[in-house]
Amino acid sequence: MSAPDPRAAALDEAAQSTSGARLADLASHEDAEVRAAVAGNPRVTPETIDELAYDEDWRVRAAAAVNRATGSFSLGELTRDDDVRVRERVAVHPGLSVKDLERVLRDDDWRVRAAAAGNPAAPDRALDQASEDEHWQVRASVAANPVCSMVLLRTLATDDDWRVRAAVAVNASTPSEVLAALIVDGDVGVREAAQRPGAGEDWSVSDDRHTAPRTFVEGDPPPTG
Repeated sequence: MSAPDPRAAALDEAAQSTSGARLADLASHEDAEVRAAVAGNPRVTPETIDELAYDEDWRVRAAAAVNRATGSFSLGELTRDDDVRVRERVAVHPGLSVKDLERVLRDDDWRVRAAAAGNPAAPDRALDQASEDEHWQVRASVAANPVCSMVLLRTLATDDDWRVRAAVAVNASTPSEVLAALIVDGDVGVREAAQRPGAGEDWSVSDDRHTAPRTFVEGDPPPTG
């Protein structure tokens, strides 16, 4: 019989424990993946998650960035993180303040702006500005945002990039007359999207109609733009 793996046991406990005290102990574990599991645990205490939001390993900070238990102050700090992968993740957090959302919508990296543009908590004025972004991924995220205004949806339905128009087509808030126009769009990708509203395609991160949505993987160099 093989001996139990202490690292695997620590990972399981960090992810599943409901004890705030035990999670606080595991938050100082030498293994970054264990600390990241603690940071992603919804039962972690505010004090512990605040500590992990400043961890030296980006994976730990990224886990804290998407935890609903993370407080507003730590979320604000994470929007200023040096690693784009952390900022991209915190940009979709529903607990971001308007000020912090506006900050990530002005981020230097389009990936962060695209993530923030899809956040339903984004204010109208920020979405209006994001709808004019030079990167189609950002405009498509605005178009797919469930709180995107009808006025903005009508504007984005005429965007030069077919992927933005396709994102409008799958938004449940798109007016019927706009959807009718997209059904006869000159691009087959838009027509297909308009005929299957709500199909769930992530138009904000897919580079073309044949590729899977892009996600960061461990080892990615932090993108710069």
